[in-house]
Amino acid sequence: MSFYESLVNFLLNSLIGRILRSIMVILNHVIPKRDDQILFESIPSISDNPAQLYRYMKTRNENYRMIWVVDEPEDGFDAPQYVRNTIPEFWQFLRSRYIVTSHGYHLMIRSENQVYVNLWHGMPIKAMGYAETDPSILLDGVTDENYYLIATSTIMKNALAACFNQDARRIHITGQPRNDKLFRTLSKSPWDDFRKVILYTPTYRDGGEDASIFSLEDYAEDRLREFLREHDAVFLVKLHPLDNGFRADEAGNIQVLDPATDIYDILGGVDVLVTDYSSVYFDFLLLDRPIVFAVPDLEEYRRTRGFVLEPFEFWTPGPKVRTFSEFLAELERCISDENYYRDERRMINELVNQYQDDRSSERVYKLVWGD
Repeated sequence: MSFYESLVNFLLNSLIGRILRSIMVILNHVIPKRDDQILFESIPSISDNPAQLYRYMKTRNENYRMIWVVDEPEDGFDAPQYVRNTIPEFWQFLRSRYIVTSHGYHLMIRSENQVYVNLWHGMPIKAMGYAETDPSILLDGVTDENYYLIATSTIMKNALAACFNQDARRIHITGQPRNDKLFRTLSKSPWDDFRKVILYTPTYRDGGEDASIFSLEDYAEDRLREFLREHDAVFLVKLHPLDNGFRADEAGNIQVLDPATDIYDILGGVDVLVTDYSSVYFDFLLLDRPIVFAVPDLEEYRRTRGFVLEPFEFWTPGPKVRTFSEFLAELERCISDENYYRDERRMINELVNQYQDDRSSERVYKLVWGD
């Protein structure tokens, strides 16, 4: 359990923690707010939906003081930065009228006189919160008009309401700001010399256990490298920010991306996505390109974590593989036939992505701050 999760657990589930939390909420309410101050936070720092909304707001030249909560200050970044879980950062939170977050940071000590914009970090396929089999942390739903949570469609709005025990009136269909990048022309990338770019993005497993293609009994790195050479392809691996392990070397046509890499800067140049239960595939559907689902532990994952959208087989428009041999065979077909599973992709895309354009940041901005 991370420091933040431990802190949340303490504030929710212990008598001293609940008393302390009540004191902090009262303190937050009475401390005057700067009406022009917007506090942004994300994991990793300066990334995901908050970062894209921040960039959009910068283009508008509004007179807001926009500040960031970070793990470590980033040189050359054009906004004040405050290190997470420090006194200066906490003070800036107390003084901010607006909070923009990717992970619900500070939600439990937020005051109703703060406008809280929860952009989250992806639409759910796997169960979260109240929909989990054995949830570790459960927050109360928020009902006041200064709270905003975003979704990409009516189905996703209902899924989020179930996961967070949330008043659906506080969930707004805008699309995700990070997906604006998918509709824009990419500059030259380090992988332009390859004919095909394959991106592998497994989800994080609680406890750090790896059930990826690299842990399959018949996995052979030499076979993967040979396959990639034959197809003039590069296999990029983007681990979850909380994942610390990886079983393959990083060189040549298998490359491990830095954990801080924003995949939305490169996703538009990816030809085939490989994932398991990561919601990134909902975003990738906007590009209408092949997806392979590597799910060797599907039954176990369904039993222990569960899915908020079932049946899993319907909501995942691509081949499901359980062995490395199956994986190579299906990857071969995806590379050679872009129409493979196209009808299924387009059907699910219509269900989960109401907006299919580059204006999600604009919609969020208008929702919260008006025209």
